[in-house]
Amino acid sequence: MKTPEFFLSDPVVAAVSAPDETRWGFTQFPALSRLPDGRILLCYADAEDASETHGNTAPALVSADEGETWQSFAGEPDPVRPHYAITEAYDGEFFAVPSIRYFDVKKAGIALPEPVAESFVYGSLYTYRAVDFPAEVLDHFRWLGCKRWTPGSGTWVDEKVEYETKDLLVWRREDSDLLPRAFFERPALRHRGEILYADYRVRYALKDGFVAQKGGTDLMASSDNGRTFEHRATVAVDRSGRDLMGEPTLAETTEGELVCVIRKTDHEQKPMVITRSSDGGRTWTDPVEFCEFGVFPCLQKLKSGPLVLSYGRPGVHLRISPDGNGREWSEPVTLISGDPAEVSRCSCGYTSLLELSDNSLLIAYSDFEHVDAGGTSRKAILTRRVKVG
Repeated sequence: MKTPEFFLSDPVVAAVSAPDETRWGFTQFPALSRLPDGRILLCYADAEDASETHGNTAPALVSADEGETWQSFAGEPDPVRPHYAITEAYDGEFFAVPSIRYFDVKKAGIALPEPVAESFVYGSLYTYRAVDFPAEVLDHFRWLGCKRWTPGSGTWVDEKVEYETKDLLVWRREDSDLLPRAFFERPALRHRGEILYADYRVRYALKDGFVAQKGGTDLMASSDNGRTFEHRATVAVDRSGRDLMGEPTLAETTEGELVCVIRKTDHEQKPMVITRSSDGGRTWTDPVEFCEFGVFPCLQKLKSGPLVLSYGRPGVHLRISPDGNGREWSEPVTLISGDPAEVSRCSCGYTSLLELSDNSLLIAYSDFEHVDAGGTSRKAILTRRVKVG
């Protein structure tokens, strides 16, 4: 397929690390969101990539000129690590469901039940049935802290979002006493009057009782503007236990269907997969391999029609589905080439997209090989405007 015409602005350096920073988790994982006043919020991580750092305050920047310049952000809401996202809901409302400091079973004096599955994803993982824990643990997963902004109040107010716990699974890492729970690391999607979120941090047993060793992607749906979420369907899972199906990105197509791109890569490089739904996410096509690699893909549908995908590791890349239906895609446009022999050397590969106009968007990504004006090597968070057509 012929590559659609791209217009890329020069990169804008939004943030830089301390000199010669090389630690994983520092100055990476950028996330873009729109604030109620129209400004753009850019958050990123500056700590070890571990459950123990989740819920701590994250560095944040704000732009009042659509990404041309960035200033430090202070105020409400208070962004936290590792990813922070604001969802624009219906009726002019906005909400965020952030990560928190997770439930510590050792501190609470709770004995772990027998795991129902074990796997290896950057270390050993153990999965348990939530019903085998005391009620206080179940409540930890049912009630998610939320910040909500409404036109009537004009302020951010603390709320609780109720998440379905039927058939819920709980997991932890071998060297950790923490039980991670769901949080919204990218904005949820408005679709046919509902709020939909493709989640991989929450896990559910399948309808036949099967427990996937590496978890999967599940669709959470809300019919009350993001106040309660039901588990609607399993989007993708690998029954063989070879592949994780995580870090999903969800978008609506020109035809009004749903399309979801999902990461398979763990400690091995693997293609991503793509799947779609024509019934509001209740059923999904079998996942099909898509692109040769990719972590934390990000989809953005433009009002002018095209569907844009960003992904990386190695490097950072863009693809376009010109008709917006996600069946045919352009060849990749590369922002950072990366090195297949050292996939994490040039960038973390995590990207974030935000629509600016009917035919343009902003992309944020990390550059591990940035050199400042004084010749010093630093990690950097960069943004670029992308115009399509």
